[in-house]
Amino acid sequence: MIWYENNNNDIVVSTRIRLARNLEGVPFPNALRDTQQTTEKIRDAILKSNSTLGKDFEFINLDKLSDDQKHSLSEEHLISPQMLEGKGKSVLINKDKTMSIMLMEEDHIRLQIIKSGFAVDEAYETANRVDDVIEESVTYAFDEEFGYLTACPTNAGTGLRASVMLHLPALTMTDNIGRVITSATNIGIAVRGLYGEGTKAYGNLYQFSNQTTMGLSEQEILERLKKIVNQIIDMEKKARKNLLEQNNDSFTDKLFRSYGILKYAHSISSAEAKSLLSDVLLGQNLGILPKPGVLTPLECMVKTAPSFIGANLTTGERDKKRAEFIRKNI
Repeated sequence: MIWYENNNNDIVVSTRIRLARNLEGVPFPNALRDTQQTTEKIRDAILKSNSTLGKDFEFINLDKLSDDQKHSLSEEHLISPQMLEGKGKSVLINKDKTMSIMLMEEDHIRLQIIKSGFAVDEAYETANRVDDVIEESVTYAFDEEFGYLTACPTNAGTGLRASVMLHLPALTMTDNIGRVITSATNIGIAVRGLYGEGTKAYGNLYQFSNQTTMGLSEQEILERLKKIVNQIIDMEKKARKNLLEQNNDSFTDKLFRSYGILKYAHSISSAEAKSLLSDVLLGQNLGILPKPGVLTPLECMVKTAPSFIGANLTTGERDKKRAEFIRKNI
C-alpha cells in the first residue's frame, strides 16, 4: 500500500531506501545522446526476469504523461522532482506503489522503496533483493576502490540514501527544531522538507537522510540513521508532553481551532492546509481531537496538492476545491 494511505502514524510517517546504479560502459544520462536503448535494457531486466518481480511492475514513459500526471507522481514521492524536467525519462512502479525504479534521472537507475512508518531494515532488504534481480541481467559500473560509480560523487560508494520522514510539530512549536537540525547536520544527517532537497517542511514534515555514501557499509549507514531518528522521536515526545503540561488550555485551543477551520473553511491555500492538517494529526494522535474521518490528515495533505486538485485551475478555484475536499474527508 502506498505510504500515505490510511497513515495515521504518530511521529515516523514513512521510510525510504534509494539505491543509485549505472550500467558499465554507458555514459551517465546527462551525457547520453539516446536513452532508449539503455532504458529498454534495464526495463527488460526487470519485466522479463525469471522472478515474480516482473509481473508486479508497470512501465511508464513519462514523455506520454500530462504535466498534472507527472506532478502527481512526484507529490506521491514515486518520482523525484528532477524527473519532471527533460525528455527520455521513465519509471517502473509496482502494484501497491511501495517500489519505484526511476530510469534516466541523474543516474541510469534510481531504485526506491518507500514504506509507511519506521521500516528501515525491511525497506533495505527489499531494495537489496530487487537490486540483485536487476544485476542478474546487467553489469553495474563498479570500482574496487570507489564502489558503485554515480553521476554525482556524493552518491558513489554504496549508492545508498536512506531517509525517514518525521512529523515534528511540537519541536517546531517550541522553537527547538533548529537545534535538532543543526545537531543532525553535524553528524552527517541531511534534513530536508516534504518534497526533498530545497523544499520547506510543509506540515511540519521533515526528511532525515544520510549524507555519506562512501567509506561506510550499508549497515553502518542504516544504524547511524536509526540511532538519530530514535533520539529525535524521544525529543518530540518530550516536547509534546511539555506543551500539554505547561500550556494545556492554549495548546488544546490551537488544535481545536485548526480542526474548526478545516471543517468549515470554504477557501484555503495549500500551505495553510498542510499547517492546519499537521495540528489535526497531532491532536488526533494525542487523543484530543476526534479520530480521522474518511481520510487521515496525511492523506488530505497529499491529495490536496495542486496537481491532485487541478493545476489548470486558477489559484482561487483551487483553494475553494481544496477546502471542499477537506470538509468532506476530514
